[in-house]
This record gives sequence, C-alpha cells and structure tokens, in this order.
Amino acid sequence: MIVGVPRALLYHQYGGSWTAFLDSLGVETLLTQATSGETVLAGTERADNETCLPMKVFAGHLIQLKDSCDAVLVPRVVSQYHRTKSCPKYLGLPDVARALEPDLPPVLDPRMDLADRRARWTSDWNALALEWGASRGGAALAVHRMKEALREIEPLPSRPVEGGLRVGIAGHLYNMFDSRASLGLLDKVRDTGAGVLTIEQVSRHQVRRQLRTLQRKIYWDFEGRIVGGVLHWNRTACVDGIIYVSSFACGPGSMIGALLEDQLGREDSVPFMNITLDEHSAEGGLITRVEAFMDMLKRVGVERPRTRGGGGVAR
Repeated sequence: MIVGVPRALLYHQYGGSWTAFLDSLGVETLLTQATSGETVLAGTERADNETCLPMKVFAGHLIQLKDSCDAVLVPRVVSQYHRTKSCPKYLGLPDVARALEPDLPPVLDPRMDLADRRARWTSDWNALALEWGASRGGAALAVHRMKEALREIEPLPSRPVEGGLRVGIAGHLYNMFDSRASLGLLDKVRDTGAGVLTIEQVSRHQVRRQLRTLQRKIYWDFEGRIVGGVLHWNRTACVDGIIYVSSFACGPGSMIGALLEDQLGREDSVPFMNITLDEHSAEGGLITRVEAFMDMLKRVGVERPRTRGGGGVAR
C-alpha cells in the first residue's frame, strides 16, 4: 500500500511524526515533490481565489498525488496547545481536500488534538493501523513512535554570531521553510551575513511567560506562539531586528501582525518588518526589502546587550 503525504501546511511541523507512524507499519510513504512554481500555479487554478497562499500550495501538492497512491493522509488537526484552537482551515482540511480534487484516492483523516492531555485522539491512529492489518501490539508501537516524534525539541543554547547581526524570523513554519512559498527568505537574510533565529527555537515556557503579560488571551494556537516568541526576542534583547512573515488573506495572521506592531510600538523595540506573501510576490521585491532592512540595522547600529541562551541558535 502506498500512502501519499502532501509536503505542505502542517507537514513542515508534524511530517516527521506522520512518516514515523507509517514507517513503523511498513507502509510505503509517497511525499510530494518540493514546492515549485508549477505547484503554486496548479494550486492557484484549482483552489478558491480568496484563500491564502498556503492553501493554494496545498492544492497544488494534492494534484501531484491524484494517480500515484492508494490513499492520501490529511490529518484533522484540532488543537496544538492547551486551551487553544487551530485555524479552521486545519480543522476542515480533509474535507477541503476531497472537494478540491474529487478524483483523489481515499483521504485518511485521523485527528490530532495535542491539547488533549489524555491523548484520546490517538485512538483514530490506532484504528487506522488495525484497519491496515497491524496487530494490537504493532498498532500501539506505531502510535508510540509517532508520539515520540512529536516530543518538543528543546531549543539549543544560543551562540554568538561573529561580526554579524542577529535577525529573528517569525511566522508559520510552512511560510518559512517552504523555499518557494517564502521565496527563500531565510537564505536571503543569511546571505547578508546575519545569523537567523526562527520561532520554533523559543521554548513553550518562554512563550507562555510572555503571553501572560498581554491583556487578552490569544486563542489561535500557533499565532499565540508567534506573538510570545517575538515578545521574548524583543524583551530579552537577543536579536537586532525581527521579520514577521505572513500570507495574504490569512485572518489570524493579519490580526497578530497588527497586534505585534501595536505592542512593539509601546515598548523599546528593535526594528520590526512585516512581510506578506501571496502567489504574485516577486523575488526581486523581497530582495530589495530584505537588503533595505539589513542596511537600516547596520546604519542604526542597534546597541542592545544580548542575553545568553535567550532566543535559540543563530544558524
């Protein structure tokens, strides 16, 4: 049996756990190719015009799997952190997949609800393994390996950047690590000689501590992590500048972008730049903005003491 996995959206965060589950059962995993211009174009033609870029990229990856696998794995992600909820597009993603491509192989939609401390959501994955003919022990082992892969990796201690600046880049992982969707943003910042820190390098404890200082609770799970991470970077003086990258037509993303601009405007903030991406974004324009931002950091000569271990590894 061949199970297709779209290399889009939350694959960039949980893909390792999904493939660990499939590999443990001896199921062949078919990953779609890395996002290309053709992927974005195909997804844009198939998806609704008003949807965000990551959903269009997801649609493009689905098309790749149409005639090449026996089933497609699209987990239904309910929540990622305690007392928060995921974006509605994650909740309805399996249904969207079926609607986008009616001729798609069967869509497998086991739940993921990481806010459930009793992990009752794993029963969906256990049932899926049994359906494929695994023994009870084999199914339990596959679920165990999946949960092991989900364990949060503790941020590594920070190290100084020799003769360079530090830039924190915040946003959804699929907006940062999909090199086509992000137009290679991380590499473009590194090419200027700066060290790059990304949001997943800030621990959950550090995020929660910063979120408690806000007047209102942020109910979107990963958006809360972005806000807490950015505030941590700024308040611990471990970066020289911050870039927030979001997608056009992303509702939660636009709200926290405005929240960050307002909150940082009230504080002694490092320079902050908001970059919004869509399928029409041009690489030349991004290069111009990044170079201008880095030139500003160098001219200003931000003199903020850095705290050891505050924000992760500049890499």
